[in-house]
Amino acid sequence: MKLSHTTHILPLFMMLTAVAGLSGCKHAESSHSASVETQGRELPPEPAAQPAAATPTAAPVASSLPKVVDAKDLDAAEKKLLGEILTEQFDPCGKPRSFATALEAGDCPVALKLTQTLITYLQAGAGKKAAIAQLLKEVERINTLVQIDNSRAPRRGPADAKVVVTEFSDFECPFCRRAVGPLEKLQKHYEFALYYRFFPLKLAHPNAEGAARAAWAAQQQDKFWEMHDLMFANADGLDWESVKKLAVKAGLDMKKFLADFASPASKAAVDADVKAGDEAGLDGTPTFYVNGRKAETLGQVQELVRELMQGGGAKLPEPLAGDEFGAGDASKTAAAKPADEKPADKPAEPVPPAAPAAAPAK
Repeated sequence: MKLSHTTHILPLFMMLTAVAGLSGCKHAESSHSASVETQGRELPPEPAAQPAAATPTAAPVASSLPKVVDAKDLDAAEKKLLGEILTEQFDPCGKPRSFATALEAGDCPVALKLTQTLITYLQAGAGKKAAIAQLLKEVERINTLVQIDNSRAPRRGPADAKVVVTEFSDFECPFCRRAVGPLEKLQKHYEFALYYRFFPLKLAHPNAEGAARAAWAAQQQDKFWEMHDLMFANADGLDWESVKKLAVKAGLDMKKFLADFASPASKAAVDADVKAGDEAGLDGTPTFYVNGRKAETLGQVQELVRELMQGGGAKLPEPLAGDEFGAGDASKTAAAKPADEKPADKPAEPVPPAAPAAAPAK
């Protein structure tokens, strides 16, 4: 897997971690696991009352914002923070000028979109440092292109699709489970190729690696998606005995299933996917790549898919509506970090003798 940057400057803002009302399960050792909420809500206090001689309008604050910025929903303190950020940060398109100057010039397409996302975070209570951190992360997300080899991954949709979505997922991650239905709707609506890659967060989810290996074993009988759907539908009970019952329900040849599950090849396949995810810089699940461009929410997936289809001259269907596909409340995401980000305090469920117990995450 190779990483490249489409520009040499900062990468593009975490545009709506809040989008889709869906965040993700974080890697236990991720340096990026802090949310908007945990990074602080250090909004400055409202300005003290001005003496009678002072101009009683908010003009000094508003005048610091470029005219193209719609900040009518921000209060005075939030407008002040936004003006400071736009003045201090660089042009996201890479020219030697400020973010504010790029907005005024109107020749950096992503600048206004990033500004709108900044406004969303400030409205949700993010402080200046938290908003800037998210801005820089989003710049990086948009400017980074990842090359992924999906030749051995299970696929839904046409093999020759021009738009390819790769999902890194964990069968015990509640956010991954919530994404299953909406992602399937997106795939059917836009007819892109969807590839599934294993990324079990072993410290947080003791049965995730075993479930991934079980799905790989089902893939050897061309029943990956049947097992995938059954395990996500029963994600609260993925101990070994329960997984075997699901394999029977999926119609698998159990002798072959057990042999494939316990084989070194199943562990190697899962480990290879985890390595690919680590090389891409994943810090949680679910994470998606749309023709190599990173998306952390279903809203971002739909946005990238539509951009690629439009650029290729394809006829665009109407966008799918709903909280899972559109801009949500950033505060929902901030509050949604589950306790399962912490290392599990119970041992992994038993697996067949030939299959090693879950090891600590790297």
